[in-house]
Amino acid sequence: MFSVYIHVPFCARRCQYCDFITYAGMLDLLPAYVNAAAGELSRLGIAAGKGAAPADTVYFGGGTPSLMNARQVGFLLDATSRTFGIEPGAEISLEANPGTLNLEKLEGFRAGGVNRLSLGIQSFSEAELALLGRSHSRLEAEESIRWARQAGFEQISLDLIFGLPGQSLDAWRKTLLEALQYYPQHLSVYSLIVEEGTPLEKQIANGRLPKPDDDQAADMYELTQQLLAEAGYTQYEISNWALNEGCESRHNKAYWKTTPYLGIGAGAHSFARAWRTENVPGIAEYCARIANWSEDLAFPLSAANSQRTELDLRTQMQECMLLGLRLTREGVSLAEFSRRFGLDAREVFAVEIRRLQQRQLIEFAQFPDGPHIRLTRKGIIVGNQAFMEFV
Repeated sequence: MFSVYIHVPFCARRCQYCDFITYAGMLDLLPAYVNAAAGELSRLGIAAGKGAAPADTVYFGGGTPSLMNARQVGFLLDATSRTFGIEPGAEISLEANPGTLNLEKLEGFRAGGVNRLSLGIQSFSEAELALLGRSHSRLEAEESIRWARQAGFEQISLDLIFGLPGQSLDAWRKTLLEALQYYPQHLSVYSLIVEEGTPLEKQIANGRLPKPDDDQAADMYELTQQLLAEAGYTQYEISNWALNEGCESRHNKAYWKTTPYLGIGAGAHSFARAWRTENVPGIAEYCARIANWSEDLAFPLSAANSQRTELDLRTQMQECMLLGLRLTREGVSLAEFSRRFGLDAREVFAVEIRRLQQRQLIEFAQFPDGPHIRLTRKGIIVGNQAFMEFV
């Protein structure tokens, strides 16, 4: 499996809680940035050579990829197809924010090859949207879902955030139930993290907003598990639910299964051939580095890289366990671990597995390819305690 991630670090405005690599007020650089991203794809394709695998998934993330027009999205998909190829039936996802959409734009995305839409709804409460600094209204959120259906999207994911300052359990229940009225194929549900240096963190520090209640957030998470299960959704990852296995995010599962992926654009990360890389975060510097790329580099190294780390075997195995345990339904396949590393995870991590079993945080479950290690229900609630065993 091979995945391509294209980072689009442009926003109409930054949200109060955001610490992602994204910039507001720089849309004039978008055309040059799209050309640079296509150039990075091309150079990496040359380095990969004839042995390059076609992409099973392509994901436009951000930022706000829906600030691009359909022609720009199609241009980058064409560049991916020419360079690596795209498998028939590949999952092609695009993150979109309500307020940047209309029916015509969504029809253009769909006609251009995008077949999965991830909508950054976050909340159906006007007060909560204002607190988060979102640039859309409740009405625009509702319209975007209806337009997506009209445009022919059969795979729609909604992003929601809980644990907001002052948010009640009933308010969170209301947002969840409203989201379920649209019967999305997928839901990504995240607990708010107050990142240092964000406007939200400063408002909490100076007392303008109350500090989020961790116990209340835990109750909200358990309510999410209950309501989504009752509605027919399966939790397949710590923060993700799907109507069935076919609706799970294949692209994000590539990260959790630590299969090769290529990150294109400013601030993007890649993992392939034991290398983990990170690109420079600045848009102008990224474009300049791609424009001035003269050195021949081995795949997946790029002239845009700010960091490059070659992972040893032990680290790769640790990451396989740490990230794979996030997959709450399937966890880590022992057969796949053995095929990949030539070793038995039960022997490599005998001490860690025994400790986690004693604390009732993991269990063995039988699948068609043999036993898998996965989190217990208790382990899902306190997942970080399990993950730390493999750091």
